[in-house]
Amino acid sequence: MQSLKSELSAKLSNLQADERQIEAQLRELANTLDRRRKSAGDKLNAQLNYSSASATQRFSMRGMTLSSLKASGPQMMSFSLGGSNQALTVNIERGMSDEEIIQRFDRALAPANVRVSSDANGKLVFTAPEVHWPALRDNLSILGRGRVAPEEEPGAVAPQRWGTSDTEALRRSLQEVVRALAQVRSSQAAASRELSAAASRAATAPVPAVDMNALAQDFAATATEPNYDSLLAITSAMVGISRERVLALLGLH
Repeated sequence: MQSLKSELSAKLSNLQADERQIEAQLRELANTLDRRRKSAGDKLNAQLNYSSASATQRFSMRGMTLSSLKASGPQMMSFSLGGSNQALTVNIERGMSDEEIIQRFDRALAPANVRVSSDANGKLVFTAPEVHWPALRDNLSILGRGRVAPEEEPGAVAPQRWGTSDTEALRRSLQEVVRALAQVRSSQAAASRELSAAASRAATAPVPAVDMNALAQDFAATATEPNYDSLLAITSAMVGISRERVLALLGLH
């Protein structure tokens, strides 16, 4: 993505830039994004946000807004999600506040791992684990209305919509690349922090006695080998190990 940014900047500055190279990089970026969930271990969502939990997909349903729900008066909606035989029912009563309606939806759909909130315009926003999204997208229905076509929130990066035909298109594409790069770097930093925290926990975790015995046996076997490699292994392993640490490990201190 960094090289794509450089190519777009060069073309905008009327410097030498290979348009075919730019188009090839756009295709490569699109292919990389298609492999995103598998490559990122289900930790990077379509908005390029990293999370230690599973990636999620946000979606909406046409006409499902707080204002329309309140205007419709008392009603009961039964949802079938992801091909499940169990219908999940939401009861909307007259006079309910926006927050109460959101809570009703959220509690009703929680058993299907779907959470509900709203955006600034009062549209209901549904969030589900991304791994469940294909089943939800293809099987979501409401009793009495039939199958519903949910509208997924578009990804943060959509290179197939970027253009290079003129200066304005190049400028918009460059802005999208810069924004995506910033998000990628933020996610990389989040992943690095999690890895560092995991490494710290692993370093302070107690070592099982059976593992310590195996380690001691391997160490003793290495010590009996009269060669440089074994000496290097032993001295390297002993660097930074004080008498107090050894006594603590042996339970004598």
